[in-house]
Amino acid sequence: MAFDLDETFQLDIAQMNLKEVHSVVFSLHEPKIPLVIWLLENPNSPLALPGKITLRHHDYIHILLGRGISPQDEAFVIGFTMGNDLKTNKLHLFIYKLFAKFIYPYPYNFSTLDLINFNLGFMYGRKIKIKQINEIKLEIYQNENIGHLRKVFGINTDEIKLIEEY
Repeated sequence: MAFDLDETFQLDIAQMNLKEVHSVVFSLHEPKIPLVIWLLENPNSPLALPGKITLRHHDYIHILLGRGISPQDEAFVIGFTMGNDLKTNKLHLFIYKLFAKFIYPYPYNFSTLDLINFNLGFMYGRKIKIKQINEIKLEIYQNENIGHLRKVFGINTDEIKLIEEY
């Protein structure tokens, strides 16, 4: 299932709350996560890298960034959460990119284009003022509208569109 949060829908979701958008966009998207991905990305894993985040919170980040669920969107969101986590260093990036490109199973593995989007997301995550978004209890914001939350977290979807065009 491909889903893109296009510009028209963006205007609509800015007025909706986080819980509503999640139920519309991700209610049918319940992937079974392979073990190798769980090991590197899930907060409950002893081997998780910085940027680790629960699946629901990962979905919330997709929404806040205005990203769909294409492979490039997925790469951008993961790059964003790793970039936004100040504990991420060059070794973490090397490990993640190695696994994402060569070890993750299809359809979770990254192409060269996906890695470019990962890097763009990483840079955007480093750029925004609020850090460690992956550690914020986003449930407390479920009833807040998306436009307000984007302002709170310093996320500008127009900037993200400009980054993508670069």
